[in-house]
Amino acid sequence: MLIHVKPGADQEKLQKIITNCSAGDTINVASAEQFEDLKKLLVAAKKIDIRLVMIDDEGYVSRQIHTKKRSESACASSLGETYTQQQSGFNDRQMSVIRALERVLAHCKKEGVSLVGYSDELVATPAQSVDQFESTVDSYDLDTQGVYTGADNNR
Repeated sequence: MLIHVKPGADQEKLQKIITNCSAGDTINVASAEQFEDLKKLLVAAKKIDIRLVMIDDEGYVSRQIHTKKRSESACASSLGETYTQQQSGFNDRQMSVIRALERVLAHCKKEGVSLVGYSDELVATPAQSVDQFESTVDSYDLDTQGVYTGADNNR
């Protein structure tokens, strides 16, 4: 259902709108103050699948949010799999970082960059290198901030 909030609606009216809205509803407001108030009320009420939209004076959408559960908002990986903490052992933020790294690795592949592990270092080499497992002049030692450890590294 599409709900238009009148500009003069008070806090009680806003609370009633949030209480009565259900999944799939869209709430339109005209003021930033109402937008912020409704956003806080949506979060407090833990309403799912509600779209909150702020419409400017010319009728254009200037801001919008769509409420979702955290696991629903997690993006799918390049393989089309959706991860949750129960499936992977990682929380949503960690999975977001991992998916970003996967996207970077996809860009590396597209641009012809291979990543090779040398003990406790991560090294990038051109994909055209004859033997990517031997260090070349073209190799680049990545600063992994201590996050990467190679298979040969004794912990």
